[in-house]
Amino acid sequence: MSATILAVDDQKDLLELLSMNLGAAGFVVRTAASGAEAMSVIRANRPDLILLDVMLGDISGVQLAAKLKNSPETAGIPIVMLTAKDSETDVVVGLTVGADDYVTKPFSTAVLVARIEAVLRRPDLRGGEISGVLAAGPVRIVPESCEVLVEGQAVELTEGEYNILVALVEAGGKVLARAELKELSGAGKGEKERVVDVHIASLRKKLGAGKDIIKTVHGRGYRLRTQ
Repeated sequence: MSATILAVDDQKDLLELLSMNLGAAGFVVRTAASGAEAMSVIRANRPDLILLDVMLGDISGVQLAAKLKNSPETAGIPIVMLTAKDSETDVVVGLTVGADDYVTKPFSTAVLVARIEAVLRRPDLRGGEISGVLAAGPVRIVPESCEVLVEGQAVELTEGEYNILVALVEAGGKVLARAELKELSGAGKGEKERVVDVHIASLRKKLGAGKDIIKTVHGRGYRLRTQ
């Protein structure tokens, strides 16, 4: 069955071009000219991938991407950012909020199709079709295989780091005390709770672009950043 692509851009001529070219490539294409219209389309019929322009009239594409990636209902939908901007800062900001790829205008249809197909092939980013995948910003966790990916790239974690990350994501913003996380980390009974801080520091370093999903709550512990 053909993948459904939602193209979001405030330029009508570009939407028509994307609809025609991606349709010819075998995709089912839906379009939206604003963030509000995009949300309406997504609620009505969840797409397999979103092509999202950074510059929209009612909301920036970066803000919309962050909103989608921070909602459990839409976090699993891969997003490819489309923009005329090509500075390193724009790319980093887009990817940090959870975008799965970034294509600058002007682009060739062949390249765009190849990038879309590459993102859709990633096992953790098939619109939530894989049961049990946990998502937080650019981070995906596949409990069945204990695999962790950041922006589609596998990250090697220790067992303790993995257990802490899963607990934080599953808690959905609830604060987990150091004592709780220490038990999950595999630390010995004689070790102090501060050992958790060491695990968190290492985890943040390994998560790279996803490091900010873990928020320190001073005097209490840690939680998942939900906004």
